[in-house]
Amino acid sequence: MLTLVTAFSVNAQQKTVAELKAEREQIAAELKSKDVVKRQKNIDKLNEKAAKVTKTGLGSIDGVADVSKSVLTTLTSANELLKQYRTDITDNGNGEVEIAKYSANLDDYVKLAANLVQAGLDAANGVQQLKGAKEDAQKLNPMQAKPALTSVSFSTDALRTSGEEIALQTRIVTNLIESIKASKNL
Repeated sequence: MLTLVTAFSVNAQQKTVAELKAEREQIAAELKSKDVVKRQKNIDKLNEKAAKVTKTGLGSIDGVADVSKSVLTTLTSANELLKQYRTDITDNGNGEVEIAKYSANLDDYVKLAANLVQAGLDAANGVQQLKGAKEDAQKLNPMQAKPALTSVSFSTDALRTSGEEIALQTRIVTNLIESIKASKNL
């Protein structure tokens, strides 16, 4: 966590308030892009599928499914918080960030950033586990294979989609942390 805070501190010193504002505007435009909207819909569908993924009894397959579900839960939670932050964050014209309804502070964003870092690590671990899960699913008899392949397919989609979303959410949170530090609005 200290490394994370240090990394944000170094980045905040490197960008001006105007650069951070331009980056926020770029991120806001990106959030409206077809790719991001499509990815968000895919995450919603994956959350629905997550409830339908059944245990197979194989540790490798069930483990990667659990990791995938956990990463999706973290992303969905972070997305809900960021939607609230996004709608309430304004620039008062003096380069200071004001938060109208939710009084978020630097610690809130640092905790969210730490959750995203952990989700990224979990997703990377899940990708590694996925290789073994695919091999285990291919060795099963046809009766056992269907739920196992469904679980592996879900995990593959969830982890692929999560990687892109974690990257975007991390950029948003990083910008928010840097903006608060740059405006001295701690």
